Amino acid sequence: MTREAVDLHRKRVIKRTVRRILFWLVLALILMFFMSPLIWLVSTSFKNYIDAFAMPPKIIFTPTMENYITVFNKANFFNYMKNSIICAVIPTAIGIVLGVPCAYSIAMLKLKDPKKLSFFFLSARIAPPIMSLLPLYIIFSRAGILGEKLPIIIMYTLMCIPIVVWLMPVYFRELPVELREAARVDGCSEFRVFWNIVLPLVRGAIAATAIYCIITCWNEFLIALVLSNKSSQTLPVTVTSFMTFQGTQWGPLTAAGTIIMVPMLLFGFIIQKSFAKGLAGGAVKG
Repeated sequence: MTREAVDLHRKRVIKRTVRRILFWLVLALILMFFMSPLIWLVSTSFKNYIDAFAMPPKIIFTPTMENYITVFNKANFFNYMKNSIICAVIPTAIGIVLGVPCAYSIAMLKLKDPKKLSFFFLSARIAPPIMSLLPLYIIFSRAGILGEKLPIIIMYTLMCIPIVVWLMPVYFRELPVELREAARVDGCSEFRVFWNIVLPLVRGAIAATAIYCIITCWNEFLIALVLSNKSSQTLPVTVTSFMTFQGTQWGPLTAAGTIIMVPMLLFGFIIQKSFAKGLAGGAVKG
């Protein structure tokens, strides 16, 4: 191997290494930019009152669990967490049970104009929540259930069903048509085709849609703020209790925000395989 070839190879290796370093450096900067609010939230939750208000912000500080103790000692905090779980899981389950068959009918059956029907369901999600919140507030108030968890569950269910009906037809249309036709030839009814053949094939898609619904309900604030009282509050509403007339208690507030965020992160890590499979199953083929 000649000296010129060795020098050329060395230059290529150096250029490739420099490009790789620049790529990861730019990627790290972009990641830090988008992760900075999350980093600020978590770091502030471990700061004492003085460090939380320090200017410029302290990067090196002595961590404290005082803010988390304040949050957990807050009256009914675990009850609020239970309310969030109930108001996220039940609407998602109802949305899946009602929305998946509807999405299947839109995707697979011969309807006159399935796009208009899909848009009809999606319009309930596009419209600002305050449009339906005011009349339903009056209805719930006259029915005597205002301030309970039931109105929140009803409203969240009305949020989840359009999400399921809009997302699931994409996955159903990706299934081979021959499977359904072969089952019909063998004498299966439409319900048996849907229950025994189609549903097992779209389990990952259902899991991905359910995750999206749960996260949407878990983080929702406005509806829970208007329809709940002290006994039925969810965690996002509870965070506002740390914003008082004396000022914002940034330490406990960021600690509560971290507590709200952690369950969804753990939930996402646990079922990330199903989520990724569901997203891949709904990818549009070129």
